[in-house]
Amino acid sequence: MQTIQLHIPDTLANKITRITENTETFIINLLKSKVNELEKNNELTNEYKLAAKENKKLRTDFKHVDLEGWEDAY
Repeated sequence: MQTIQLHIPDTLANKITRITENTETFIINLLKSKVNELEKNNELTNEYKLAAKENKKLRTDFKHVDLEGWEDAY
């Protein structure tokens, strides 16, 4: 385990102590939650990028036949 010295504003520290008795555990849990959120967002971003590439390829592959025989009226 690593020790990190953290300086936070007094107003924030007071709010935290009103919420919980164990500030260290509270902050560790918040950091874990935020890291997990960022990792998930990063994974989604990568998946969206791959999907965009696939969609572009599909549009290119089918651009010649995409509008053939289609009418705008239903």
